[in-house]
Amino acid sequence: MKKSKDEIITYDDLVRKWNDEKKQMIEQTSEDRIYRWNPDGMYNIYENTGKAITDNNPYVNLVDIEEFDLIIENEPYPVAPPPMNKGKNKEKSKSAKFFGLMHKEITGDSMYYIKDQRISMERIENEAKGINIPKPAKEKEKDLLKVKKEIFEYAKSLGFASVGVTKVDRRYVSMGVDDEIIFDTIILLGYEMPKDVMKHYPNPKGELGAFGAYTGCARNVHKVADFIRTKGYDCRARGWDGSIKYSPHAVNAGLGNYSTYGVCVTPEAGTRLKYCSILIDAELPLDKPKDFNIEEFCSRCRMCQKSCPSNSIPKEEKKYKGSIKRQTRFSTCLELMTTQKECLKCVRVCPFSMIGYEQCMESLPQYYMYNLERDELDKGFLLSKKEGEHNE
Repeated sequence: MKKSKDEIITYDDLVRKWNDEKKQMIEQTSEDRIYRWNPDGMYNIYENTGKAITDNNPYVNLVDIEEFDLIIENEPYPVAPPPMNKGKNKEKSKSAKFFGLMHKEITGDSMYYIKDQRISMERIENEAKGINIPKPAKEKEKDLLKVKKEIFEYAKSLGFASVGVTKVDRRYVSMGVDDEIIFDTIILLGYEMPKDVMKHYPNPKGELGAFGAYTGCARNVHKVADFIRTKGYDCRARGWDGSIKYSPHAVNAGLGNYSTYGVCVTPEAGTRLKYCSILIDAELPLDKPKDFNIEEFCSRCRMCQKSCPSNSIPKEEKKYKGSIKRQTRFSTCLELMTTQKECLKCVRVCPFSMIGYEQCMESLPQYYMYNLERDELDKGFLLSKKEGEHNE
């Protein structure tokens, strides 16, 4: 049956319809909201309470928030594509082949690290889909400061050296993952690569650093999530797959400051950390960004940049996507991680990671030890000119 003349849709009709949708989208979007396009060509609006924390964090070095907004909301890690081949003849990626042989040579078991990661990630993916989610206890612990303290203590007892709380900034969430981020409070959990492992690296027999920490995340993140549920709060564990960028959230949570090569340096373990997280349905007290004076030390050291065998770490900072930073080249870094038994040279030469935060701070010229936001300035000391007075 043919449409009547009145039912024919013109190009101008489509334009008007789109303008109506666009107007609605703009009305729904605000400083604390973000819109995302989905594969069907439609958009969704999401709350983005973490944006204000990032935008006002003086340790992020944003110089053009508008440019940052336009680019970063579209360029976190992409959602991983499905395997090219399915069924019995499905071929593993090249990196998977390297890692399997590496794990077998180091530990004697090609699945030593991977099996626990797969089990944990399968549970994470199921819970994200609403499958087999453990129910929280019926009674909630009302003292959220107490809840936070107990979560931190329990997580640290499992090997998470660095723990903090902030709000999710969805500009650091991969496209296609937003619907899984159902709570906006995020607990960052940094699992430590032991210093002894890194000192004698790479061991022909023994433990791997990065994979050991990722597997530590896999083995323990659900334990922390289940502990939270005993306090009466719903939560979702999140993995280490890059769908949420953790370094920016760790900096927002006051766990440390950015290193020369872009990850978060912490006083507890330097860069010897790999992160996972938990999204919690509770307004836990947030941790605030802190200045640890790490950038002052990094600007004088740059051992990671000097030692990087793939030249993935640039020497100088530059404006990149609205912020001033050194942008590590991911592709060449990953190649060395794959072909040089994890490489990790940047971690192994980092004084924060191998010597310690306090010693690094003590090695700075005394003038630069001052943090004008945190410390009381001793003007008499700074103005003194007598020889030897600074060493008293």
